[in-house]
Amino acid sequence: MKIICFPHFYYLSEVSRLIEIGKNLRALKQEVIFFSHGGPYESIARDEGFEVVSITPTMTPERYDEFIKYNRGEGSKSLSSSFFTYEELKQYVPAEVDALKQVKADAVLIGWNLPSYLSVQLVGIPIIVQQPGTFTAPFFDKKLAEFAPALAGSGIARLLHYLPMDRLVNWLLPKSRFWIHPFNQLASELSLPQYQSTLDFVAGDLTLVMDTPSILGITPEELKDYRPAHPKYFHKTPKYRYGGACYARLPGEVPEQVSKHFDTSGTKLYCAMGVSGSPEVLRSMINIVRDLDLRALIVTTTILDEGNNDSSGQVLIQPHVPAHLVNPMADFAITHGGAGTVQTAIHSGTPIVGIPMHQEQAGNVARVRKRGAGLMLWKSELTRNNLAASLETLISNDSYRENMQQLKSEQDQIDGAAVAAREIVNFLSASHD
Repeated sequence: MKIICFPHFYYLSEVSRLIEIGKNLRALKQEVIFFSHGGPYESIARDEGFEVVSITPTMTPERYDEFIKYNRGEGSKSLSSSFFTYEELKQYVPAEVDALKQVKADAVLIGWNLPSYLSVQLVGIPIIVQQPGTFTAPFFDKKLAEFAPALAGSGIARLLHYLPMDRLVNWLLPKSRFWIHPFNQLASELSLPQYQSTLDFVAGDLTLVMDTPSILGITPEELKDYRPAHPKYFHKTPKYRYGGACYARLPGEVPEQVSKHFDTSGTKLYCAMGVSGSPEVLRSMINIVRDLDLRALIVTTTILDEGNNDSSGQVLIQPHVPAHLVNPMADFAITHGGAGTVQTAIHSGTPIVGIPMHQEQAGNVARVRKRGAGLMLWKSELTRNNLAASLETLISNDSYRENMQQLKSEQDQIDGAAVAAREIVNFLSASHD
């Protein structure tokens, strides 16, 4: 079968997951091609031997800046706004349809390339979605979500700590319809089904949950047998299956300057916020850790430009490193809560302080915190005193590292990319019977 991997090539963690799944699909004798609307990480897929087909229109860096700001909750506050406009979808969807027909694709595997939800329906092939379990309907139905505000100021945030916000999130999110307005507008014109909620929208014909069951808190049986608590918010019953943890393994060795920087008996801190972290938060982080008694490595990816990368004796700033090799060298990690950075920390056995940008990331951090392997600060709580106190808590209590080692033993038992690839092949084989 011919499977199209269609990531958002501006998202490193997503590209990495699809590459790992793609490699396992090739090992199962499937033909894998990557499609791209542009982005800086196309070369990683090509370096792994995958064909990458450019699909116009391509997303410019300027348009991506708007896209990622919206993802962080910093974009339009209109309830009808979305990652893509109706006008953009009118261009993206037909282009994808033509490309899928031309290569005779059998299925599409996506992360956050949202126009594919419509284009695959017009081609008549299934869409397979890989996503963190913290943004799936079963997670909210089990009332596992925890609230973390992206926009609240410090005064409002202090008030929200005293309100039952977790209960509100678990009640509200399954019923919410944010992002879907332009997609439903075009779907109506194309005589396609209407999405009844956001969680309905992000569920594919098969949704692969890229988490460890015991860490997420949902058993494989619960996931397989899932039926929505509120069926009216789905245009069809979603089909969920577990993959497992799947995070970036960038090529190369530990850079020499990193090895030298971490050659110390003092406390070593690793900070990475993916590409969806906030530049403001990362700049604050750099300024704060310079005044702390530790050695810090800050990984900026594409969040900050080179003009902000002024390393010092205390702080080393790098755009990219092989995190799966560098994170284990640190005593603690700070993350925005993205699935990739959290799973890398778990694999490394490194306790975390999580500062989430949005709800899915809050769920990832909360799963670790619940198991006593990390702490969470709201974005509005990032001050020198709060961060120093959080790190001191992790330093003074060995149980955080011991608990993270337990999570590591659970996560490392499952090859998430290999399981996901088998689930895809099984699903497509059954569909063709």
